[in-house]
Amino acid sequence: MKFRKFTKKLYDSLIGRFELWQQMLNIAVIIAIVGAGASVIISMILGNSVIAILAFLLCALLGVICLLVSLRMKDITIAAVLYSVVSNFVLFPVMFFTSGGYHGGMPLWLLLGLVITWIVIKKKILYVIYVLSLIFQCGCILYSEAHPEMVVQFDSERTIAFDVVQSLILVSLILALIIKYMGYAYEKKKKELDEANALLAKMNERITLQAMYTLAKTIDAKDKYTNGHSMRVAKYSSMLARKMGFDEVKVEEIYNMALLHDIGKIGVPDEIINKTSSLTDEEFYVMKKHPKTGYDILSEMSEIKDLGIGARWHHERYDGRGYPDGLKGEEIPLQARIICVADAYDAMTSNRSYRSSMSQDKVKTEIIEGRGTQFDPGIADVMLEIIDEDKEFELHG
Repeated sequence: MKFRKFTKKLYDSLIGRFELWQQMLNIAVIIAIVGAGASVIISMILGNSVIAILAFLLCALLGVICLLVSLRMKDITIAAVLYSVVSNFVLFPVMFFTSGGYHGGMPLWLLLGLVITWIVIKKKILYVIYVLSLIFQCGCILYSEAHPEMVVQFDSERTIAFDVVQSLILVSLILALIIKYMGYAYEKKKKELDEANALLAKMNERITLQAMYTLAKTIDAKDKYTNGHSMRVAKYSSMLARKMGFDEVKVEEIYNMALLHDIGKIGVPDEIINKTSSLTDEEFYVMKKHPKTGYDILSEMSEIKDLGIGARWHHERYDGRGYPDGLKGEEIPLQARIICVADAYDAMTSNRSYRSSMSQDKVKTEIIEGRGTQFDPGIADVMLEIIDEDKEFELHG
């Protein structure tokens, strides 16, 4: 248990608490340190030269320095550049001249350094380092061809076996790092795309809402007696929905539906809307078209789903005698039943071209009489509760 806690603490301090890019850099440096340390031990067991052993110790020390720089600095570019320089200009020649030249595991260590620094740095300095390192490494190879005695060749099957195992381990690590990077890059790109789409959708919705408010004001302006009607119906509808236990997302949806419930009136002539006497049959026929007209208009606003429900069905009656579709009871969408009550309340408490506003008591009587006929009984009861709580008749203010 103590060992597990120790290893977890060690992992968190060296790798776990960092972003993926720094994790990969730290892993690469730790691999280099461990590899150099293992090479020291192997070289001692095989009786290699003191120079080779000291060279591997130097690589391990430089690796530790790279790791410390990475751990202590927020910007890991410096640590990545340092590791790139160490792996290309120090680790390369050490591995090359002490492990059989280009027949040894050296190219794999080099590849590991290249992969990590390419992923982490991604800056112009990377290209400068690798152009210089390519020239340097070509020089090492040409020098070894002219002076073969400077290269420690494999002289036993055991040495070759160690090198093969080392190479396999390194290949596995390199592939694992590349796969992890590609997976992370895909997830990061997907997340960025999702965030961009969400932001775009939010912007579209904001623009749509602004257009809705403008339309609502335009509709209300057609009727000089009921200016502000749409905003008030939206307010009452959201109060009803909230008191009925709807969550805030649903409350907002109903608010938006109610805000544009009368948008179809944009196609009704002003003289009909502002007429002070009763409408003729022909005029009432024109007026009855506004729910369907409103629904058709709002159906084009696909950014907000089901926005036209209130517009089409807020004049339906619970007893089935409403319009435009003659729906009855729960056939009428719940949102429309809520807006119907809110719309009726505002109509009764507002001055109209053909009558003055009603008193609160008269409004309560009308709602009670309309339970089960014009209004959904349950929603009517909720409206009555709201009216009872409004002791000073401030709701309509």
